[in-house]
Amino acid sequence: MVRRTFLFLLFLGIGIALFVSLIFQTGFDAIAESLSKFSLVSFLILLVLSLMNFALFTLRWDIIIRHYNKDNKEIHIPFYRLFLHRMSAFTVSYLTPSATSGGEPVRIFFLSEEGMSGKDAVSTVVIDKVFEYTALILFIFSGVVISMVNGALFPGSMEAILAITLIICGGIIFWFYYSTMRRIGFFSSIFKFTRLDKIKKIKNWEKSIIHLEEKMTHFYTQNMKRFSILMIISIATVLFMVFEHFLVAKFMGVNLTFLQSFLSATIPGISYILPVPGAIGALEGSHSVIFTLLGVSINAFVFVFILRLRDLVFVIIGLIHASKHGMQMIYKTLRNSSKKTKRT
Repeated sequence: MVRRTFLFLLFLGIGIALFVSLIFQTGFDAIAESLSKFSLVSFLILLVLSLMNFALFTLRWDIIIRHYNKDNKEIHIPFYRLFLHRMSAFTVSYLTPSATSGGEPVRIFFLSEEGMSGKDAVSTVVIDKVFEYTALILFIFSGVVISMVNGALFPGSMEAILAITLIICGGIIFWFYYSTMRRIGFFSSIFKFTRLDKIKKIKNWEKSIIHLEEKMTHFYTQNMKRFSILMIISIATVLFMVFEHFLVAKFMGVNLTFLQSFLSATIPGISYILPVPGAIGALEGSHSVIFTLLGVSINAFVFVFILRLRDLVFVIIGLIHASKHGMQMIYKTLRNSSKKTKRT
């Protein structure tokens, strides 16, 4: 616990230092000038586009949930509520060190509150997350390959590190699909390979893990049409990200090519691996590097700052929904407690 806290504070300190360094390196006047080119109307257009993309993320999750609830007509979660549940999960992810997965327990909690069983809730979140990672890794991998083909965008050592990282991640994704569809069991196979299945606590979870794996196998093997639709949605979400980058640059007076938009939207995503809330500093730094290597004259700090303002709107919506839900839970608990008191 102490080691984990130390590493978090270390990375956070590095991120903040990099963030502050970029501010001074860019200059306050340059930041103010670049921001002045980005009007409120431009920001609202970006926000609407991002909300549409977020709706696609929610739609993918909704399709998965509907599969699990098809035999239970009593559970019906309206799309708008699911949208807000996911927004709250995004908020937690953004504000915690696990920028890409820290909010998943929140999603599981909300589904449980909607009446869904805990095991089914976990299954839907795991499946949804794998689709997200699959599309993202495919695009980042494509970005790295394209950068290599187009003439040493990165130094040789950096390309090697990126390639190795993506091959490992791609291998994990491949094994997930292969082991799930072949009924081998993704989690149980990893536990056996690493000998973690010998640990008593994990052994106690064995039945629950096997049950989860069986449900995921059933999901992936029963309907290839649904699988294809979900993969198309996942690819569309990443393409939306590419278009968002193109649009922000356009509003800042810079015309990016598709390749420049693609590389700037995908490769910096690796910075979210670092255990720093919102990849602060790392995201700004990675965009600064990628734009420099691409030969794009744009204020990278302002570029990312605009995206962070968009994220801030999402965080506020997520916090409002989470706090409202929390107040409802407190009220329900107090009401139930009052009823019990009256009975006694």
